[in-house]
Amino acid sequence: MLTLGLAGGLDPVYDCRYDSPQFFTYDAAAVLVEDGQVVAAIEEERLNRVRRTNKFPFDALRACLRQRGVALSDVDRIAYYSGEETANLLVGRLRAAFPELAGVPDARGLLHAAIQREMRCAIDPARLVFVPHMMTHAVSAIAVSGFDQALVYVIDNEGGVLAGTSASGSRSCLTSLAAFSPQKSLGELCHRTIRALGYSPFEEAEAMELAPQGDPAALRGAMREVYRLLPDGDYDLAFQNLAAVLSRAPGRLRGDPVEQAHKDVIAALEEAISEIVLHVLRHHRTKSGLRRLCLAGGGAQICAVNSRVLASGLFDEVFVQPAAHDAGCALGAALFASDAPPRRAPLDNVAWGSDIGNADAVIPALRRWGALVTAERPADPAREAAELIAGGAAVGWANGRSEMGLVALGRRAIVADPRDERRREALNELKRRAPHRPLSVAMLAEDAAECLMLPCPAEQLRWKSFALRVRRERRAALAAALHADGTVRAQVVLKEADPRLFALLCAFKEISGVGALLATSLDHGAEPPAETVDDVVALLLTSRLEAAFVDDVLVREKDPSLEARLGMVVEIPRSTQVCRTRGWLDGTRIGDAWELRTSYDRGIRRKISRPAYEALVKADGSRPLSSLLDGAGADVAGELWALWTERLVRLAPAERG
Repeated sequence: MLTLGLAGGLDPVYDCRYDSPQFFTYDAAAVLVEDGQVVAAIEEERLNRVRRTNKFPFDALRACLRQRGVALSDVDRIAYYSGEETANLLVGRLRAAFPELAGVPDARGLLHAAIQREMRCAIDPARLVFVPHMMTHAVSAIAVSGFDQALVYVIDNEGGVLAGTSASGSRSCLTSLAAFSPQKSLGELCHRTIRALGYSPFEEAEAMELAPQGDPAALRGAMREVYRLLPDGDYDLAFQNLAAVLSRAPGRLRGDPVEQAHKDVIAALEEAISEIVLHVLRHHRTKSGLRRLCLAGGGAQICAVNSRVLASGLFDEVFVQPAAHDAGCALGAALFASDAPPRRAPLDNVAWGSDIGNADAVIPALRRWGALVTAERPADPAREAAELIAGGAAVGWANGRSEMGLVALGRRAIVADPRDERRREALNELKRRAPHRPLSVAMLAEDAAECLMLPCPAEQLRWKSFALRVRRERRAALAAALHADGTVRAQVVLKEADPRLFALLCAFKEISGVGALLATSLDHGAEPPAETVDDVVALLLTSRLEAAFVDDVLVREKDPSLEARLGMVVEIPRSTQVCRTRGWLDGTRIGDAWELRTSYDRGIRRKISRPAYEALVKADGSRPLSSLLDGAGADVAGELWALWTERLVRLAPAERG
């Protein structure tokens, strides 16, 4: 039985007709399950190249079908990550916001029409299954945990606690113990707080990473007026009292400096969430007698809270779904609709995406870029990479099938030396992140045991779900990853799970004595992590990445000549719109202006020059830049290169015969 799970909005990437309220739908993904086993899974952002995309996962859907070699007509059920009643309410909101949608049918009809239109095939609407959102989170965790029995805590806009068992299928393996309405949403508490401090919901990780630098005691009294712990693991939130907490920190706009008071607010927030989560879990752990725990939902991405749960001793094992965010709901929806029994073995990897290919396939793909990069096959790629890293280089590391989730687990990563504290600032600059942001580490199990104070066996630390305290005498070995409170976010790498990254860690240990590496996602902030060979090369050419290993092939940037740049073709991403407008230019005169807009963010309006506009209007993805510029030359080539760096346009080599 083939079941397809889907998460995301309803628009294709090139349109915004069914534009839902901001941050309502995001993290689109598709997952194909066959008889309860994951065949393929990929987040839409990896393919449409729009970070945290709210579009429908059409590209991901096609990629999953290609991976299995089937057509959509072969799929028995198509499961969507929202209950049908909730989805119908959203359709009603869209009608109210956009009068032109007055004739839109209900959610089932809208989903059915969207899939048929884009996939160009007929499907039976009876094959569509709507799965309640919280249930998709819960199933995505318990069904791959390997636990016979466990508590499942979904920390999300609508959260709850459930008891899970492997005695039945995914649809019936969960029993609700407690449900928390949006009025008790820890996610909403977090988002309201960070928005007041100048962060968007998508910058939650950046905001929460300030907590170790703050003092929760400074605002503990005010924050405790925001929540009240009740008997039987219940609690209340008083959002109206949050203003008293926020008034203690100066107003901040996005990009403004972060002051100590802002850090204290975040520290108090993290402490409050931890206290609430532990209060809920203590009650249900005692009442249920269950000694294992699964965490899922957006709140399960706060590794400091997860760490407090792990260190509490309440549970023998704690499993945090590595795709705990909404993309993981596609997995839960597929498993729920397939109703297969949960897997007995614990999850060993989430490498379910597209395969970048072996060296024999990579070399021809790189040959197209020959004017811009070099490619060679070292005799010992792991040793060569380890030597580059020990010499101070940041190295791209891409191989095999891409992994699902928001953190880099080894198959699409940038790796660097964890001993050199300067590496943190350099990598954050490369990735266009705030300088304070910490980096995680990938480690050998033996080094984790030596360096970290482990509350559980090292083999359970597979998914970068926890921040672990570093032994004082070993802090120099992990200086670039160290948080202000003396912890690191760590991933233990086992040979059987990722032999390539394991070999790289072993090679680096032979050179440096440290079996650990900084590991962060393979991107530079303007787009999602690289998925394909072309994505890796584009990153190499538009960032300060020194080198990249694609499978066993070492790729380095050449110093491109103007002729090489002018020989590239210009492509307009499906999400980019090239616009000419006429209006007031400076308050005194009317004239023409040219700009780029996007289908995913109405706030993006990038001004461009007239020659760049004229070149982009003529671009068809096949003509070289030199034929589009009408003699404009280097200046416009440089402007288009800068737009490529922002991923508002794409440059690619002309195909070679």
